[in-house]
Amino acid sequence: MKKVKIHRLYTALLLAALIAPPMVAQERQNSRRNDNYTPTKKGTPGYYDQKVRQMFKQGDWEGGKTLLDEGLAKYQTVSGLNELMGSYWLHHKDYDKARYFLIRSLRDDNKNPQSLQMLMKIEEETKHYSSAIVYCNELLEQAPYEYTLWRKKIELFRLQGNEVEAARMLKRLGEIYPDRMEVKKEIAWDYEEKYRKYRKDGDIAGQEEMLRNLVKLSPKDAEFQMALCNLLLNSGRTGEAIDVAGYAATIVSQPYPFVEKKASILGDLSRYDEALSYLRSVQKGMPALASHRMQLARLISNLEKESANVALRNDAYTAYAKLYEREHSEEALTYLLNTSMSRGYLDDALVYIREARRRHGDTQNLLYREYTVLRRLGYTNAAINMLETIHTKWPDDVDVNNELCGIRMDDVRRMMDFGQYDEAIPMLERVREYKVDDDTHAAIERRLFTCYVKAGQRAKALHQLERISNDPLVQAGLLEEVELPFIKELMAQGRMHQAEAEIQKVLELGEPSADILRMAITTAMVLKKNNQARVLVDIGRERFPEDPYFILKDAQLKAGKGDFETALNLLKPMLDTYSGDNAVIDAYADCSEALAMKHLKEKNFDEAMRLVDDGLVYSPNNQMLILAKSMIYEAQKDWDNAIETYREYHPAMGELREYKLRMEALRRHLMKNQLLIDYQRARPSDYDGITSAGTITYTRYAKINVYSLGMTYAGRDGLIHNAANTDSIGGTGFQVTGEWQHEWNSRFTTNLTVGGANKFFPRVKVGLAGSYSLRNDWTAKGDVSYRLIGPGDKANTSLIGLGVGATKEIDHFSFGADAHAFAMMGKETDYFGGKFFVSGGLVAKCYPFDGSRTHLFLSGSVGTAPDLSVIDNTMPTKFNQLNTMLNFGGMYVVNSVLDFGLSGLWYTMTLDSSSAAKASYSKNYLYFNANVTIHF
Repeated sequence: MKKVKIHRLYTALLLAALIAPPMVAQERQNSRRNDNYTPTKKGTPGYYDQKVRQMFKQGDWEGGKTLLDEGLAKYQTVSGLNELMGSYWLHHKDYDKARYFLIRSLRDDNKNPQSLQMLMKIEEETKHYSSAIVYCNELLEQAPYEYTLWRKKIELFRLQGNEVEAARMLKRLGEIYPDRMEVKKEIAWDYEEKYRKYRKDGDIAGQEEMLRNLVKLSPKDAEFQMALCNLLLNSGRTGEAIDVAGYAATIVSQPYPFVEKKASILGDLSRYDEALSYLRSVQKGMPALASHRMQLARLISNLEKESANVALRNDAYTAYAKLYEREHSEEALTYLLNTSMSRGYLDDALVYIREARRRHGDTQNLLYREYTVLRRLGYTNAAINMLETIHTKWPDDVDVNNELCGIRMDDVRRMMDFGQYDEAIPMLERVREYKVDDDTHAAIERRLFTCYVKAGQRAKALHQLERISNDPLVQAGLLEEVELPFIKELMAQGRMHQAEAEIQKVLELGEPSADILRMAITTAMVLKKNNQARVLVDIGRERFPEDPYFILKDAQLKAGKGDFETALNLLKPMLDTYSGDNAVIDAYADCSEALAMKHLKEKNFDEAMRLVDDGLVYSPNNQMLILAKSMIYEAQKDWDNAIETYREYHPAMGELREYKLRMEALRRHLMKNQLLIDYQRARPSDYDGITSAGTITYTRYAKINVYSLGMTYAGRDGLIHNAANTDSIGGTGFQVTGEWQHEWNSRFTTNLTVGGANKFFPRVKVGLAGSYSLRNDWTAKGDVSYRLIGPGDKANTSLIGLGVGATKEIDHFSFGADAHAFAMMGKETDYFGGKFFVSGGLVAKCYPFDGSRTHLFLSGSVGTAPDLSVIDNTMPTKFNQLNTMLNFGGMYVVNSVLDFGLSGLWYTMTLDSSSAAKASYSKNYLYFNANVTIHF
């Protein structure tokens, strides 16, 4: 009873806390409703409503009533004013008057929630609970899901004494608000009270109903779960009790009592196997039982003992064993033999079998039974010996043949797993004679074929083909299996022609495998039969379109023919799929490098760099790609990046000298200044008259421009005899020359030269030359020039020249040819005759060291005009006659700072016989040049 009072007090306090906010909300709603009467204007209903509410709220009930009486005298039917008067009388607990005014307020507004709330309170206070419930229902019509109203309705039913309806309302409230813990607790308390009442009254059905409700509401409550289980057990429903105990064990925090309960019930029903199985399963799969290991083990032990005792008391085997000990009857022996076999009492079975053999002899049935027992006991060798004995005595028995064959085939399989093919072959040849079914016989023949192949007994393997299948396609596959090891051995020994012949035998049968096609392609490529390899690759691509090997070889063959773009398109998709395959990556890198070098030769630097960078993504340490990237930077004259990239290149031992030379050359390009010092020494062949000239030239290198300024000095004594010869004039000559070279793009370059001199050299020299890079390492050249020339200081002849030429780079060599045409205007002399002249020349250079500018050269020219180098270098010249020149020399690069060069030139001019009175028939001159170039 005390528990009920405490519970109801708790409920009342909870309702008071929950009702207050809705009442405040409703008061605000009423205030908003009276706003329609213009509350700011004195004498209006809204004015009285607002003022009176404010006074009531401040506790001035009498002053508020006085003002309210004034308002009601004017507005008797206004709902809000009647509501306020009702609240006044409710405050003074005059319930009749309060009820009167509140009912009047509902006549004006039958939905006024504040009036309904106060009427419900008045009826509750006056114990008119039915009326209070009516008002509560009207409020619920306005707010059907208002939790506090539902609670109030339940309380009113309880005050009325209608517990059934209160319980129904409480259950309904639990369905509307399933997450409210206070509702769940109240429902549970209600069920618990009813359960205890039913238990006191002995109402089994009522107890079960309430317990099931409690279990459904609070499934983890062990007390209710156990009470329900016991109730079901006491009422004779053991199956349901077992289910309840089993379910409770999976959900409560302390499951052991329920595990014990279920196992005990099963044990009482003599269902020991089921009980033990259940206990062992929860022992492994229920962590909450860890603290009850000992109790669980004892429970299992006890059940096992009970099970064993029951089984022993009812076992016929024990009875027959006792009978056999007394009488040794045939019936007992037969039963004991059969039962021991079926139950697995193998030691007993072996004793009874041998006793039966002693009585009845070695029958096939008894021997086979002994074999079975020996095998199950693990006496493998003894069992196999017994089976061999049976097979010897009864060779036509199918079961024995199959059993012994299976054992021998297992032995063969183990031998083959360890590679003992030679040992497996004799056993298979014996097993082949067993009388087994066709499928087993086919498996023996196939396994024997495999052993022949693996043991290298090729002749026996080929003979075995006919035993396996008559199907040509199957025989082709088996022949390939025989030939593959032999072909691999031939290829490993380098006997490629013989390997090719064996491969051809397999290919002629059709439908070759991917392995034989790979060997065929490899052999064809080693033997340089690329056309045959091409056909085989096409077959591989058709039969095995997803096999990367054939795609790779297809790309390599296309790259071998120079079709690098197609090869790259084939290899690109493979890089993502086979990202760890070095063969694919290396092939892609090689194709990228080859195509990049092709674009480099064609001056397509951006495309060449893109290809190299793409290849380095997949093969970042590929030395050929690194070298190619350095060469591209070099061609772009990006010397810093060229050097930085070249440092990442790791040369082989044989490349160290070349690597150092090329690195020196690259470092030289970082030096923007150059100073050339040249000395020339010359003499005619017919007398000892030595002349010389010296030149110093400064050059400045920019990104796309090269600027040069040079000065040449020549001094001559002149000759006393034969003074009429113009080449014997003495004195001092100076020449100043300026040159500008401009690179318009990666292919086209021009040179503008301007110079002037006082003697010996061309008095005026102006020239414009250009070169254009073509494909396949060809370069086209052209030039136009003007020179003012003449003997001594009497230069009065203009020489206009036009020339074309070309050069070709081939590995370490460079070959060039040029042709020039000249037109002369001015005074004619013995050395200047005619108007138009031509000359042609050839030059060959050899670069013996990769990456170095060190070279040797040989050049020559012939024509009616001398070579331009002869004209420009103060040498005596003759036009309109045959001029020949031969020049040989070279340059040696000492390091990145210093170059040294030497050359010798033999120049001959032949004079016409009509001028023999004035000059010799021919004149020969020998010139020697030495120069030093300093870079800084």
